[in-house]
Amino acid sequence: MRAFAITLAGLLLLVVTINGLAAWDGRRHDRRFQALAAGLRPGQVMIVSRELDDRRLQRVRLQVIPRPAVVVFGSSRAMPLTGAALSLVPGQFYNTAVSGASLEDPIAFWQLLKRGGRVPDIAIFSIDHWALAQSQEQVRWLALADLVREFLDGVGRAPGWGGAPLQTLTYEWARFKELFSYTVLKASVADLERAVRGRSRRGAEVLESLRRDVVPEDLVGDRRAIRADGSLIYERAFASQNPEQVRREAVREAVRFLKTDFLMDRERLARLELLWRDMRAHGVKLVVYLPPYHPAAWALIQADARAASALADSAAAVAALAARMGARFRDASDPESIPCGAEQFYDGVHVRVACLRAVIERLLATPRPDAGGPQATTAHQRVLATGGSR
Repeated sequence: MRAFAITLAGLLLLVVTINGLAAWDGRRHDRRFQALAAGLRPGQVMIVSRELDDRRLQRVRLQVIPRPAVVVFGSSRAMPLTGAALSLVPGQFYNTAVSGASLEDPIAFWQLLKRGGRVPDIAIFSIDHWALAQSQEQVRWLALADLVREFLDGVGRAPGWGGAPLQTLTYEWARFKELFSYTVLKASVADLERAVRGRSRRGAEVLESLRRDVVPEDLVGDRRAIRADGSLIYERAFASQNPEQVRREAVREAVRFLKTDFLMDRERLARLELLWRDMRAHGVKLVVYLPPYHPAAWALIQADARAASALADSAAAVAALAARMGARFRDASDPESIPCGAEQFYDGVHVRVACLRAVIERLLATPRPDAGGPQATTAHQRVLATGGSR
């Protein structure tokens, strides 16, 4: 028994050591990455692959960009939104959206913006229904867990926010478990092997792209790329799918959704409230929307009483929270409410920038109750009127 215990302890120590070394090497790699990321300028794009480690990119970009007036937070469904679409000049806008976003991702990015003195005037939130579902496994944000913990530590010291220390312990436990994770171990071994052999680390396609594939935007051709404002340009093959292909994919996504046990997670909603309260305390105006579904997907979802009720519950919860925070809110889940037709979808889930612009336009079309004078007439004026001056 004693021999078994010693062997087990030795193996655990080995796993922790390997994972720890890989994490240290990753931080060293990030310092080089940040220096290169600082060189991406307005009018330039970085050619990327579908395997882009977008959290890694955002983490370093948010430490080098100028302070934006407007920041977008959300999932890949918000990635195409650009500053130009809102008539904002370069430097006024930044898009932090990442693929498969959890509510913890904007917490981490907000913490980086605060830390660097880059607090925006306006935060635009695209909130996916699935981000509030208990059944949705959300683990990608763990790459940013140190920033989430830092945020929770900060708000936990504020009066009346007694729940934050408990949440901090939860995040710390999640990070601690990573040191013993077999999945993390496999990735760590691969990273260390590449480092020893002088080859690129996993996720280093971003670093290589910054070195070799930063080009003027008009030379992007048919490739996928990231603009200096964080927004995404889809490759031509993806952006030019025919309507029937898109409709079939939308139906598949809806069928998959209908099989999900979509019960709202109140804990995740509480984390969102912590984030929004801190933003409001820093003078940030909030603009919030639920993104549109493809018309074919929306019709199937609405025909299912259970799914329709679940979406209505989460929409009502976000709307109520937005009202408490003094945020502008619009539920754009129904594409006809904008309207965004089937031709406005790249695929079964992601909408084109024209639809996103229309959503924001409608959100900002009505002046705030405390704002006198005529209604603003352009996206640029409406955005600035929403945010006011700092």
